Amino acid sequence: MVVGGVAVTLHGYVRFTEDVDLLVSAEVVNLECLLGALKHFGEGYASDLQPSDFDDTEGAIRIVEETESCHVDLFTCMSGRRYEDVVGDAEIFTLNGLEVRYASKDALIAWKEKSVRDKDRLDALALRRLQANPCAFD
Repeated sequence: MVVGGVAVTLHGYVRFTEDVDLLVSAEVVNLECLLGALKHFGEGYASDLQPSDFDDTEGAIRIVEETESCHVDLFTCMSGRRYEDVVGDAEIFTLNGLEVRYASKDALIAWKEKSVRDKDRLDALALRRLQANPCAFD
């Protein structure tokens, strides 16, 4: 599931972000599929990862893509919440025939209001504004 700045943008508040944050299910089958899909991304660093590298601790595993300077951060837990905790109210868009889930405004606000980073708090304010007026930034 897409979370972070890209998810905020998908909701209608466009801002720059340097990475793509994904909250993923920690089920081994899911991690094997994910790592298989990412094994050739960027410089191929994901091919060194194993499902056992993912646990329930906070923090991301970063997959570096140096050429385009776009990194993928993989989380199994964000602020105590796991994929299974937030997938129920996730939004969905279709890309090349595939459904892509992204965190709901409520989930993003819950994460971002607790953050110490100014940009996250601004995201939370923007998302609240979008809840009140979906066209706020049109």
